Amino acid sequence: MPEDESKAIESIKKKWDEHAKGYDEYYQNFKGAVEHYVDWELLKGHLPGNEDAKILDAAGGTGRITLPLAKMGYSVTLCDISPAMLDVARNKLKREGLRDKVEISECDVCSLGFPDESFDFVICWDGTIQAAKELIRVTKRGGKISIFLVNKCGAAISKFRQEPDSALALLNSKPSYIQHDESKHLVASVGEAKQFFKKHGIRVLEIYAVCGMFELLSIPEEILKSRSWDEKYFPKVTQMLLRLCKEPTTKGFSRHLVLYGERVQLDESQETR
Repeated sequence: MPEDESKAIESIKKKWDEHAKGYDEYYQNFKGAVEHYVDWELLKGHLPGNEDAKILDAAGGTGRITLPLAKMGYSVTLCDISPAMLDVARNKLKREGLRDKVEISECDVCSLGFPDESFDFVICWDGTIQAAKELIRVTKRGGKISIFLVNKCGAAISKFRQEPDSALALLNSKPSYIQHDESKHLVASVGEAKQFFKKHGIRVLEIYAVCGMFELLSIPEEILKSRSWDEKYFPKVTQMLLRLCKEPTTKGFSRHLVLYGERVQLDESQETR
């Protein structure tokens, strides 16, 4: 491994190790709880019908998604680059009596130590696009994959106030990479994301808009940060966001897109490209 790449990996590992103890606190406030609820509701519609299915939660951190999947009876493998994040996940699983039901692996999502076609469903909500080929590799033919992408339009909107020229250049560019959190992320529109994954053997089933949708609702900051809230208000917000994330007209405003797709058999001409 090149020295620069090794240093980058160690830097990412250190960053997430430092965040590990407080990572789950975000999901205890209103905004985090809403985001988790919306993420989970979207995910439920794509889960395998067979509980014997093998699921990989790649870059799964403290097990936010692994834990409920294990409770449902799925065979889950949780992997992450940060040993501290995985330690938090282990403790959570132990408290729930689920530790023996989840395989835990410390690894980089760009270099997964699993054989080809190991999993029926692969989830990666905090990796980089550089990991896409590796995630697809370990997905079974006919299996599903879910991955987060940076939304080109949303990224350009965020940049425009401080860097209007850079924002316009990004908006007018082909699918490109930006540096964020010490990693490269693909910036793409909905159409570009579909083309990218089709080229790599993924039939796109759905693309949803996620993150950055709260701004459209103008919810006061004190409510977003609150750890106690009106229980009647919570379902109204989640229902609104679940509708908005599926609307084509609002997908340009979100910071991220979450893609759900199915791995298909490429023809020979595609496989040799």
